[in-house]
Amino acid sequence: MNLFYFILLNLVIYMPFHLFEEAAGDFPKWMYTHKWLPYHMTHGHWMANNIFIYYPLLLIAAFLFLTSKTFVFMGAGIMVWGIINFADHFFYTIKDRKVSPGLITGTLFLANSAAGLLKFYQQGFTLTGMVAGTITGIVLFGLPMGLCIITYNFFEKIIK
Repeated sequence: MNLFYFILLNLVIYMPFHLFEEAAGDFPKWMYTHKWLPYHMTHGHWMANNIFIYYPLLLIAAFLFLTSKTFVFMGAGIMVWGIINFADHFFYTIKDRKVSPGLITGTLFLANSAAGLLKFYQQGFTLTGMVAGTITGIVLFGLPMGLCIITYNFFEKIIK
């Protein structure tokens, strides 16, 4: 299978399936109670963050992966992001002794991302590329949360 299909599958799992699962479990409240965000967001505000911050960063990484061999590591970054997403939901499922909203689709991220990283490896992906991909995955996971906090007031005004 082409590497792009693994990336595409993570993007498709994320929106709409992962977001639906999280929304059904009241993920905005979950994020606030687990101290992931300093504010309790409405579902609309949380969805705006996903549509205008989280997803575009993943799309930019996918676009860069597609347009230049220099950015192959961006594809691996999306795979690492999927594994981190799963790990976050899995950790809190164990910690809370209650299924974290997003764990089921997070498991799909894990399976797809592990298979995708194996494909990267089989195609001769270098250690340097993997390190860059890992850093990219961490940034793709953490940067949107920071941007959520920075843009909170902006989205709060629009959503009301």
